[in-house]
Amino acid sequence: MIHEKDKKMIAVKTFFSRIGQAASVLFRRVIAWSFWEKLRWENVYPKIKSICEIVAAFTKAQPRTAAFIYVCLFAAFSIEFLDIPLAKAVLRADPNRFLSFMEDINPSGWWFPILGLVWIFFAVKAGLSLTTDAFEKNLTKARSIAFVLLALSLSSLVTIFFNILIGRYTPYFLEKMNLTGFSPFRFRISETSFPSFGVQSAWAIAVAFAFYYPKLKKLFYALAAVETLVLPLTAICFLSDAVIGAYIGIMMFFVARWVVSEGRENTPLFSR
Repeated sequence: MIHEKDKKMIAVKTFFSRIGQAASVLFRRVIAWSFWEKLRWENVYPKIKSICEIVAAFTKAQPRTAAFIYVCLFAAFSIEFLDIPLAKAVLRADPNRFLSFMEDINPSGWWFPILGLVWIFFAVKAGLSLTTDAFEKNLTKARSIAFVLLALSLSSLVTIFFNILIGRYTPYFLEKMNLTGFSPFRFRISETSFPSFGVQSAWAIAVAFAFYYPKLKKLFYALAAVETLVLPLTAICFLSDAVIGAYIGIMMFFVARWVVSEGRENTPLFSR
């Protein structure tokens, strides 16, 4: 005769045995589930390809909108994961002479007096020209310099606005005070770096000159790209600061073109 205690033990064992069998069956079903089959590369690849095609089509149809989205996403990613580690690595390393030299030769804020003097030179030369051809050639050059100044001015104003509005501390504060972050409405522009003033000026100048001298555009773009890399690698600004600065410099070129275009009243400022 089975005692009451033994009956309870048998019931408990039977219960846990059934639980184990059910878990085993469930595990086998999960292993054989179609979800895992869908993760196989031959099944995943068509979906990845489809997504890439959608992104490519969107980028082609709306290049400026797509560029804005991509730049913002990269800047957010860089602020969260790349900026501080890169800046700390640069600050710990010994200064690179070539990078320091490239950073030093960027006129940055000095672009305004330099371009202003060049504009005055061609304007005066046009006024002193003795022939119509010489006058028109020098006047065209003066106008091209004026356009470059316009693009640079618009880009600089936008950059100053966001530097004040966002107020991101430069890597200098990271080195001296271990201080990072944002202080909105900070009017000490020399202490802020988002976007980078040096990078935006380099790209505004490069794209504007490339418009007038297309044969040299690769050279202009290369110099601007070098400056974009140099400033984060010399801890003048963070990586995201440089990327946003480049974007603003390029976009303000299109704004400047819109400003000087005929019939702009009927033309959208930002299209596609």
